[in-house]
Amino acid sequence: MEINKTLFATDPSRYTVYQLLDYVKNKVGINLVQKNLDNLFLIKTDPYIDSLYNYVHVLGDSFSAADLVTIKKFFGEADFRIKAPATHVCKDILPANGFKLKDAGYVMINQGLKNKIFNYVLPDNVKVVSVDTSESLEHFKKIFAEAFNYQVVDYNRKFGFLDKLVLGNDSQHLKFFVIYENDTPVSTGGYYAFDNFSIENIGTAKSARGCGYASLMMQVLLQEAQRLGYNEACLVGSEMAVSMYQKAGFQIRSKTNTFINY
Repeated sequence: MEINKTLFATDPSRYTVYQLLDYVKNKVGINLVQKNLDNLFLIKTDPYIDSLYNYVHVLGDSFSAADLVTIKKFFGEADFRIKAPATHVCKDILPANGFKLKDAGYVMINQGLKNKIFNYVLPDNVKVVSVDTSESLEHFKKIFAEAFNYQVVDYNRKFGFLDKLVLGNDSQHLKFFVIYENDTPVSTGGYYAFDNFSIENIGTAKSARGCGYASLMMQVLLQEAQRLGYNEACLVGSEMAVSMYQKAGFQIRSKTNTFINY
């Protein structure tokens, strides 16, 4: 299906997430439903998976009470999120209508990958493993869930429908990695690769933070992007992680706010 092309430039990571959902929809039995308006792009999964995939993207300058009526009608009883530029007028309208700020994010791009050299040396007690077994996938889930302060059951609700694709290892569109220190999983990362190469799921166990594992994982993933022929990579970074991403060569394209009403 055709995803709103404006997102390709304004929010390439989200655009890539929707390309992934479109790619797996027949494999996992979901449909993508979307609605394009002059100032909004609405998209949801049917059946509902998680609010992570039910989004309103505010693209135009305007936003009104009538837009909220349209949005609520589109999603019905399902939870959803509204994402907009941090400077958009809706940052005042949405809180006045019961929405709260969930998080602020930075759309970031790393360009010129084909001409970059990624040199990293792994200590003898450290290894990077591509997730292709049930055991490594469970390690991935455990570390990623810990890094983002939720349980593995929450991970399964949000991302479990991708398990077969990850373990099938027959697609360059999706791959996850785990870093091990002394055979103990300590950090995770992955990518979705379609029109864009989007870096996803970077997380580190609390006990291993400050050891440089997130930076190491970033080097691994950027090298993967280069190997697959991409000249740039994208991601959405949090306030806390921006400086690390900038050190890895990413530049801020825009700042966004995401709102929820549940």
